[in-house]
Amino acid sequence: MPHRARLIRPTPAGVPSPADPVTTPSRWRIYRSIALFAVFSGGAALAGGLFGKKDETPPPDTPEVAVPEVEAAAPAAPEAPPLFPDGLPVALQQTPEGLANLSAQGCNACHWQAHDEWANTPHAAAWSDPEYQEAMARVGNTTACRSCHLPLANQHNRLAAGFVGGDFARPQMAENDIWDATLMAEGVTCAACHVREGTVISTRAAPDAPHPVAVSVELHSPEMCATCHQLTWPGADRPFYDTYGEWKASAYAQAGISCQECHLPAQTGTSAASRFAARPSHAFPADLGRGLSVLFDLESPEAQRGAPFPVRIRLQNTGAGHHIPTGSPFKTYRVSLHIEDAAGEALVAPAELELGRTVEAEPPWNTTADNRIPAGGEVAFEHAFEVSQKKAAQRATLVVRVEQVVTGADGAPSVSPPLLERRLPIQVL
Repeated sequence: MPHRARLIRPTPAGVPSPADPVTTPSRWRIYRSIALFAVFSGGAALAGGLFGKKDETPPPDTPEVAVPEVEAAAPAAPEAPPLFPDGLPVALQQTPEGLANLSAQGCNACHWQAHDEWANTPHAAAWSDPEYQEAMARVGNTTACRSCHLPLANQHNRLAAGFVGGDFARPQMAENDIWDATLMAEGVTCAACHVREGTVISTRAAPDAPHPVAVSVELHSPEMCATCHQLTWPGADRPFYDTYGEWKASAYAQAGISCQECHLPAQTGTSAASRFAARPSHAFPADLGRGLSVLFDLESPEAQRGAPFPVRIRLQNTGAGHHIPTGSPFKTYRVSLHIEDAAGEALVAPAELELGRTVEAEPPWNTTADNRIPAGGEVAFEHAFEVSQKKAAQRATLVVRVEQVVTGADGAPSVSPPLLERRLPIQVL
């Protein structure tokens, strides 16, 4: 059986505590007033004020000066509508001119690179993902989860017409006449972020595109991500999902480093529709190895058989702009420490530490414990191993592994393959 590692260092002073209050937007009306605008050159919006001819009578002794006519600047392009003015799900009634359908399949011909990246992400599997299905079994028949995992009203065969007693877990469902089974299979599909009111939404203008394009700054803002990655259950002591709030309290937000800079990084591409030197990756990378530093603290690289061999590990959040782990409280990271021989066999029982947040078993899911690592924070733990004298003297490896553990409704854990592994050669004497 694994040993439970002893936690010895909390988050250092000066780093925001997970329990610190963070002002977060409402899940249902995220930043309604965020402006969307079309980008155009020359400051056209100021043309009337800067170039308009003054209607003033010159003083009697002042010679009249002819004012040259100035060509009026081009009018601004129409503004795109806000992406989530009334929360989720969003009803799409129009297919943009030039597109055959709203499915991701219809985007594939020109935007095949973005399509193929998206198709292998949790966004594409948002509706069918086993982790999501387990979470749904725990929270009951609530639309709060479905509205993000299926963000278009077109993806729901039934929609909530109301809630019994205002309880999100007791929706009154009504048949939906715009349900599209194809879209339902696509989870967080392209149109969820990139189509509004018969127009394709982008972060850049594309005047020669075969379909109408409107430019949106909201699409590249952290508030865009908060629409789904921030959720406060009514009456709860803390947000159920607080990824946006965690980022907002971090040094990343203060430095203006947005979610997209890590999770939609710019890259070159050869997609038929790419007219630019770089485009955002739609693979939504989330590599734990880029965010978590694992530091070994040893008295010696030699373990004497039959004697304690103390090992101290420091885990530092050096690259994530939010907690590690973030998101669902039903997900934890299991950090395990092993001593293995050359064949990968254990020489002694491993030590384990669970990083995560636990909540009560019923709504509003108040937090009962939280030992996650905030942005810029650190957690350390130690364990004293003792290799049996019956083992042979040999070269061995000290191994740290991090796995994701999702607890199902029945309490049974589901463990992922290792998300991160760090190895250090040692000698067993």
